[in-house]
Amino acid sequence: MKRTQRLAVFAALTATLMGNVAAAADNEGNRLDTGEILVTASRTEETLKAEPQAAEVITAKDIRRMGADDVLTALALANNLNLSKAGMTGTSVQIRGMSTNHTLILVDGKRYSGEDASNTTNVYALQRLNVSDIDRIEIVRGPSSSLYGSDAMGGVINIITKVPKEAGGRVGVSTGTLHTSEYFNFDFGKHGRWTTSIDGRLERRRPYNRYTYTETISPMTHAVSSITDGYTRSMYGMRKLFHLASQYDFENANKNKLRFDIDYGKENFRSDFPDTRSRIFTGTFPPVAWRFTNKNKKEWYDNEQRGFSVEYSGKTKRNEYKVRSYYNKLKKYSHLFNERVLPAGSVITPMGPINYNLQYPKEDMDSAKYSTWVTEAQNTMYIGDKHNLTFGGEYRTVKYTGTRLGDSASGMSKDKKSHHIDSYAAYIQDQWQVNDKLYLIPSLRFEYNSQFGSEVTPKVGLTYNFNPHWRFKANWGYGYKAPTISELYMRMHRAMGVTTVNIYGNPDLDPEKSRSFDFGVEGNKGDWFGKVTYFNNKVSNLITTERIPGSTGMQYHYVNIDDAQINGAEAEVGRHFGKRWTVKLTYNWLDATDKHSHERLNGRARATTTAQLIYDDNNKQTGFSAILWDQFAQDYRYDGDDYTYNTVNFSFNKQLNEAFSIYGGVDNIFNKKVDDLYVDGRMWRVGAEWKW
Repeated sequence: MKRTQRLAVFAALTATLMGNVAAAADNEGNRLDTGEILVTASRTEETLKAEPQAAEVITAKDIRRMGADDVLTALALANNLNLSKAGMTGTSVQIRGMSTNHTLILVDGKRYSGEDASNTTNVYALQRLNVSDIDRIEIVRGPSSSLYGSDAMGGVINIITKVPKEAGGRVGVSTGTLHTSEYFNFDFGKHGRWTTSIDGRLERRRPYNRYTYTETISPMTHAVSSITDGYTRSMYGMRKLFHLASQYDFENANKNKLRFDIDYGKENFRSDFPDTRSRIFTGTFPPVAWRFTNKNKKEWYDNEQRGFSVEYSGKTKRNEYKVRSYYNKLKKYSHLFNERVLPAGSVITPMGPINYNLQYPKEDMDSAKYSTWVTEAQNTMYIGDKHNLTFGGEYRTVKYTGTRLGDSASGMSKDKKSHHIDSYAAYIQDQWQVNDKLYLIPSLRFEYNSQFGSEVTPKVGLTYNFNPHWRFKANWGYGYKAPTISELYMRMHRAMGVTTVNIYGNPDLDPEKSRSFDFGVEGNKGDWFGKVTYFNNKVSNLITTERIPGSTGMQYHYVNIDDAQINGAEAEVGRHFGKRWTVKLTYNWLDATDKHSHERLNGRARATTTAQLIYDDNNKQTGFSAILWDQFAQDYRYDGDDYTYNTVNFSFNKQLNEAFSIYGGVDNIFNKKVDDLYVDGRMWRVGAEWKW
């Protein structure tokens, strides 16, 4: 589709939105819940209708309607959120076309330790969460560094878990193409002033066979140097997740509460890799021969995650405050075994001596421990009728100890090294009701990083109400992303793919920065609702890896090389038909370009459209809800090629009685496959839940 055609589609959607909302201006009743409460965008309670920043709330009811048995499925219809496969394992998380490491993922407002390289940040984070423990998911699109600092350059996803309440519980089971699971919740009710709950999930990821055939061309001879042919089965095995929450209510005038959370996660996975035949120098006659460099190669993973937090909060007529400290860590260990047989020692070749046992190790290992400790405090002051002043601060220590920092050759004997980064920050925000129509939110954050010094990130947003049904929203702000420990200090020699990959950090990296603005119009009245938003992001000092000049083999280092311009538009229009049916159409257009090469950025679609048909009879005892949707991706850029495809999907939830329900869904009903994008065809899931 040409640019003029894309603009015509966007203009048509805009006209439809404006016309339909205007046509409904005289209708009575408003069935759209615009009073949904949001806390992530401003760190305090705010309605979606009033909040200037583009945001979305996915409730537990929405998750049930999606028939979701994992967090990725729960987020499948989130607007302008790209959850594409990050290679064979994991999922990249892109908001408005920003890179996966520009999204900050929080759990109850807390940062969690995880992988920190530019291409691994967040790719496993959503899979390590228990969807049955979620009360709601809040998504904020656009830079949020003025309140959250580094990592929130593209936006924030805040997973909010359920709070212990009255006694009860639930147990459930699910199965499907990718995994089976059993889960439970026990809420012990109130005993004295304590309420406590515990959630758990046991998940078995199924082995999924994916055929791989690749040929590697030698840059010297321009001939085929290796052939990989066979099936890959990635990261299958057992995952266990547990969460205990306990809250003490002081039952006093200040509504003081003390809350404790304990998290535990365990992963025992395995991957199987296809065989690779390569042309190698034998050191004997014939001097060059085809040999297996990967044969029956397997890898085992043993990962463990622990977390603890304590929070004290209270609320008076003039203040709402909280103090919290939390610590969490992720420990990872992997062991790779390769049954290939190769020449021992170094072999003399025209390129010099080569040690094939280092290039294609028979065994390799990897060990890492990521930890995060944060202490933070926040207060909101209610000043008259026009100002809510929120201010706070935090101290954060991030530490990484692992073999990828140790500069040891591939094998089973690797050194570990450790680095840490300390930071402290203070922020302030004013929610200013200027008059009956204008609502203004300026905010500012100062953050000091032990590696890069200080950064100041301002932001201002406004909502202007033309009338009770029409609103104009606009935002402007700076974003900031400090280089991680891996990007600074990595010295990795790791058997990955067909050979050993060597990646070096760069202590001279500069922080990534962005300058962004957006503006839009939204309205809702009667049966119609919709919005249109334009956004513009200018990103500098993007961090990426590039091949080390003059090096041989897989030798890379981190550099600041890219500046990007990411512009786009979001449009949404929908209509309720009676109390049960809703039709919704979304259209997201994205122009993400490298400013130096003028090439489109990889891993992004030019346009994404969804058409949704939603049914919900709102019967709490024997109700039925379902969604049928078509998702169309146009010109998805991957390694210089564009792919256009669509998938048709269905999900449902059926309440058989007050206690028992069944749910499920089918993704990609018509079995569409795009191998390069890891679109692997039809996927199904079904589950049942009993609660009391």
